[in-house]
Amino acid sequence: MRIFCAVRHSNDPKRFYGALWSGNFYPALRELGHELVESRVDLAPTSQFMTTAKDFTAEQLNIRANTTQQILDEVKKAHAEKPIDLFLSYFYISHFDPAAFAQIHAWGIPTVNYYCNSIYQLELVADIAAKVNYSWHAEKHARSLYKAVGANPVWVQMAADPQVYRPLDGATRLPNAAFVGLRYADRDRWMAALVRANVPVEIYGPGWGNDPPPEVTSDKTPANSSTSQAKSYLAEIRRNFSQNGLVGGLARTTRQYNYRQQTRRLFPMFRSLAKGPVPFTRICEVFSSHEVILNFSNVWSDGRPGSNLIPHVRLRDFEAPMCRTCFLTGYTDEITEFYAIGKEIDTYNSTEELVDKVRFYLSHAQAAEQLREKGYQRARRDHTWVRRFEQLFREIGMA
Repeated sequence: MRIFCAVRHSNDPKRFYGALWSGNFYPALRELGHELVESRVDLAPTSQFMTTAKDFTAEQLNIRANTTQQILDEVKKAHAEKPIDLFLSYFYISHFDPAAFAQIHAWGIPTVNYYCNSIYQLELVADIAAKVNYSWHAEKHARSLYKAVGANPVWVQMAADPQVYRPLDGATRLPNAAFVGLRYADRDRWMAALVRANVPVEIYGPGWGNDPPPEVTSDKTPANSSTSQAKSYLAEIRRNFSQNGLVGGLARTTRQYNYRQQTRRLFPMFRSLAKGPVPFTRICEVFSSHEVILNFSNVWSDGRPGSNLIPHVRLRDFEAPMCRTCFLTGYTDEITEFYAIGKEIDTYNSTEELVDKVRFYLSHAQAAEQLREKGYQRARRDHTWVRRFEQLFREIGMA
């Protein structure tokens, strides 16, 4: 197939994870023999406000209209040169005018829009989902949410690239557990349970050491500046009262305050364990250098502190086993569809179970090695992006 791709949220790979999804998708699509036509339109100007779902300003609508027209011009030109068989995008409502999909369909091009935050941020893509032919979502239980907004959902989970995520030959495993990722949601609570239990751990990622925890700020404002934090807190309080009323807003603000206070109390606990952010090129090295690799699965149910925590299958659930790790992640019913629990990877439901299982695998080398090998073989066989695209194309009748 000849596939038009618009999945980069910025042409600069350092902004808005500009190279993340193209880096995941393109090698697999090319391996399957498809011809890719990549959009050259920079989505960074529209990504500046991609957390907005409605009530766009006139300036924002103008930016989106210009971006939309540029993409339509690209598609029209490419389609005239040689027919486009599929339009694949990763658009938020801010990126592209949903009504413009009608023009793409009029050219006879089917459309698929990918999205991986459907459980707690569907409103940011709902209007897009309702207009494309197929809404590709990564979360199993998001189907009903898509149906409710008039979309045609297709569930295909995330995966990993075995050319990128692979065992590192000759690596010596340290007798400890490690986590790679930023400090977010309740991750520090899980890690604190391990530290209090004297389980040997190391932590890689932002927000765990001398750098303060990341805050949600604009792409241009340093997240660790006192000014940006003060503005962020004030905006959050206003949002709480606007969305939840006086009583609900006060309750939400109180929960957020208590959460931040506990976060600050735990902060000193991790300074000696924090190794700082890991360059993408070193992730395989880290995964191959520890007896146990941890993953924490919870996300905020509405994407903001103070809401409920819900478990979520993540990219790491496929990347780490593909690097041949003894992988321990939070339990979800969805993860059981991809691995045999206790044989290929293992899971936990409580801090006590987390501590017990980390201790077990650190002291039972044979069990840890079995998990590594079985998980590695399963990930390599079933959880590559090539397999996911084969599934996607079967689901939409384009195999």
